Amino acid sequence: MLTSVLFAQQKPAPNIFTLGDSNGSFPFSWPQQLKKELPNAQVFNISKSGRTIGFVNNGDSSLNSLLVIDENLQKAAQFIKDRSFDFIVIELGTNDAKAVFASRQEEVPSNLDKLIKKIKSSVYPSIAKAKIIIISPPPYGTKADTIAKYKDGERRVEKMSETFSKVANANGCFFVDGFRTPGLDMNTMTPDGLHLDSIASRKLIIPVIAIIQKNSSSTYRQLPHAIYANVPHDSTGNFVSLNKIVIK
Repeated sequence: MLTSVLFAQQKPAPNIFTLGDSNGSFPFSWPQQLKKELPNAQVFNISKSGRTIGFVNNGDSSLNSLLVIDENLQKAAQFIKDRSFDFIVIELGTNDAKAVFASRQEEVPSNLDKLIKKIKSSVYPSIAKAKIIIISPPPYGTKADTIAKYKDGERRVEKMSETFSKVANANGCFFVDGFRTPGLDMNTMTPDGLHLDSIASRKLIIPVIAIIQKNSSSTYRQLPHAIYANVPHDSTGNFVSLNKIVIK
């Protein structure tokens, strides 16, 4: 079990900017799990239900991350003030996989690439130099995949786990394969096959914690062996992000 004590840290604590959809907006969501496990970290969460990477969802252009990224980066910069973000964690794609966007799936990785480049080229130095962690969307559960507006979404998000890894690698980002989160059961850990409960949300961020621990200027206590066992390793036992970047 994860406990905040195990992740006690010496200052300076990391500053983290999180960008997600509805799975990042609940009181027990993955950004809140980050706050819980890294209690001294500053987490600025700007997740929103219905958000996509680059599509206008439900006729609402404010849900298109590409269209509002400048505004959101400004909000993040105003929050962090004279400090800088150490990490930006992005978990998007679930809504881009809806049936209404089925014929536009080739645009999704390209949109992610554009979003990353916009962040990296931000006019705000407090944002532009942050390390970016991309989490591909978790699976669709049976309850969701059989509903018309989400039909066959499982297949589309599985494809994203492959294409997002390539986009992350091309842009020097860390990658976490949310589709293959160890121990995640979308049929028992969601009420509807889409929205993660607190247990599922915690499982999603275990690799993220490992990446932050290994790549932060802050000093953390060692993760317990039980947690290491659920995060990808290479043959030498080192953590690896799923884009083959060794986390040393």
